[in-house]
Amino acid sequence: MRYVAFGLLCATLLATTDGAAFTFSDGATTQCIAHGRAVREIYQPPDSDIARLGRTGMTVTRGDDYIIIWNAKDLAEKPPAIHDLLFFHECAHAQVPTSNEIKANCEGLKAMRAANRAGAAVESQLATFYGPGSAYWAATLECANKPATSNSAPR
Repeated sequence: MRYVAFGLLCATLLATTDGAAFTFSDGATTQCIAHGRAVREIYQPPDSDIARLGRTGMTVTRGDDYIIIWNAKDLAEKPPAIHDLLFFHECAHAQVPTSNEIKANCEGLKAMRAANRAGAAVESQLATFYGPGSAYWAATLECANKPATSNSAPR
């Protein structure tokens, strides 16, 4: 699916704004680093293929390269907490890597917490965004709240 999406979006990439860094809702900036390399971010206009697909963001692959493609208008209109989580979510697609949306949201939330960009207030806003009883958000929290497991062999 990501290869198909990549092919659909390639034609419009030349007409987009290429971002050097992601800007969080508070104005701070960062880059997604996956496998030792900065992931390129592209911001597309409202009439782009990503908008027609109904997506805010999409991480696509081509070989070993990852590109995060943003629907710039939709991203700008998101509430601050979800705007910021979306960066971590899309970056997780490249870092893990995974095509599983719950896994990307889980890893994204863990990274957001590790970057001190989450907490009770932010996660309450995220829960409100996803809606009461959201199975997606519940699965995200269940995964993100699991204790880290040790990969070391027992002695």
